[in-house]
Amino acid sequence: MNKMTPMPRHRQAAITIRSNEAARLLAQLTRDGRSQAQVIEDALKREAEAAPKLTPEQFIAEIDAIVRPLHGLSGKTFKEIDDEMWDEHGLPI
Repeated sequence: MNKMTPMPRHRQAAITIRSNEAARLLAQLTRDGRSQAQVIEDALKREAEAAPKLTPEQFIAEIDAIVRPLHGLSGKTFKEIDDEMWDEHGLPI
C-alpha cells in the first residue's frame, strides 16, 4: 500500500467504543457524511495539538520536582524496615 491507495477496510484496525455517550456523540458528528474514523482522527489531532509540548529540560524539571521530596527519606532497605517491625520470632515489636 502507498499513500495514494486507501487501505482496504478489512486490513484497518477495528474501533471499539464502550461508552454510550461517546457512541452518541460520534453518531451525531457523523451525520454530515464524515466517517467515524475521520471524526475520531480529527478529534485526536486537535487534542494532540492542544497538549503541552515540554522540552527535555522541562520534562526533567517536572520529574525532579516530583522526586525531590523523596531525597530526604532514610533510604533504608525493605529488610532493614522489616527487621525494625518484627522480632526474631516474627512477632510485631
